[in-house]
Amino acid sequence: MGRRRAGVILLVVGACLLSLSILGRWTALGRYESFPPRSWERFDPALAESTPDLDSLYRAAEARASGPLRDMPPGEAMRIMHETVADRFTHGDRATYSPFSNWFLWTLGAVKRRYRDIQDPDTLLRGGHSALCGDVSYVLMRLAEKAGIRSRHVLLEGHITMEAWHDGSWHAYDPDLEVAVRDDSGVVLGTDILVGRPDLIRRQYSGRGDSAFVEQVVKIYVSEDDNIYLEYPARNLFGPHGQRPGRIEQAGRLAIWILAGCLIAAGGALSVVGRKKRNQA
Repeated sequence: MGRRRAGVILLVVGACLLSLSILGRWTALGRYESFPPRSWERFDPALAESTPDLDSLYRAAEARASGPLRDMPPGEAMRIMHETVADRFTHGDRATYSPFSNWFLWTLGAVKRRYRDIQDPDTLLRGGHSALCGDVSYVLMRLAEKAGIRSRHVLLEGHITMEAWHDGSWHAYDPDLEVAVRDDSGVVLGTDILVGRPDLIRRQYSGRGDSAFVEQVVKIYVSEDDNIYLEYPARNLFGPHGQRPGRIEQAGRLAIWILAGCLIAAGGALSVVGRKKRNQA
């Protein structure tokens, strides 16, 4: 009787966890809280609704181009992709896993809060339209990768952007604040150049907040000693700053289905054994 009871408990728990995952994957219960656009943001709700993953977002960017992004000059391709990502997202800090979107990572989040943060681009795009600067910049990096353009994350002190390599140098794009700082000839500058151009930073970030906010952005850019530049090779298993999406998050996407299935299988097996034992008695 004990085995049968244990089997029933495992079956019920497994079925409940599986139901959570199914509801989270195919209903609105799996979405995170999204925020309305800031006063200056160029958010496009129709674009957000029609792009639930990276592939669809890349196609949306390509639809704005005159041809395949891979065939375009990289600077022009980056302009289109940067604008597309800016149109797709608003700013928000609630892009986290819930019991519905991923009960495994949500549970791990009780141990370390960061395990609840969504870094996987497809999950981020499917679940809503609000994210932080590092997440939005990473989405742009993945689009650049699809277009054959090398890119890297730029971790500034208090803000995160990305840079794309084209025309022999790095060029900085900030999709969260919707800015790519250009010089007087229209060339997008890299963070190494922006260190010495507070005038351009101040002018082109104007309107993204009050004067104190703009000055804070200027301070972030001109202080380069603590900048961190990260690329994410596909096979980089270990690194000083981890991998995006993290290995725990990658495992968690599979764990919700595997663990629930194992509980159901184990519960079914125990129930059968318990029934046989009872019949034999």
